[in-house]
Amino acid sequence: MNLYILSVIIISVLFIPVSFIGADESKYTGIQFEDTFGNASADDGRIYVFVQVEQRDSNGNLVAFLQSDKMTNINPNTINYYVDSRGKNMEIPVYDFDGVLVQAYGERFSSIQKSYDITASTLLVVELSTEEKSQKSAAARFAHDGLVMAPGDIMETHWYIARLLG
Repeated sequence: MNLYILSVIIISVLFIPVSFIGADESKYTGIQFEDTFGNASADDGRIYVFVQVEQRDSNGNLVAFLQSDKMTNINPNTINYYVDSRGKNMEIPVYDFDGVLVQAYGERFSSIQKSYDITASTLLVVELSTEEKSQKSAAARFAHDGLVMAPGDIMETHWYIARLLG
């Protein structure tokens, strides 16, 4: 390779400014990613979270479909708070598997994209209400390769939660 081209590449890599974003600089600045109600372990085996993400264009054509149970962040206390609060308004089914009680809950969220954007995470954000204040907390985060979204795209996220009772 020509020495001139190689030196231009090296200088460009070293001196061209590149911006990086940290978690504290993201658009989710009001969302806490730490455990807000105690010290439950995210891998204690009592909570299972599964997510499906569908992206459709403005004509209804399927653009992307992602699904996984591999979460990068899980906050079991926030998930328990979320399912318990939903259980106050509706009956959440409980299944008996040879004496093991499992509660299963699923919810679908849908939104229409208003501008061009790219995302590499899908979050289940829960609003925690206490007597003193209300705050948002990330219950689960699914990090993926990313989705490029255009105005008019319909994003549907299906969250499924199963938790052991007792």
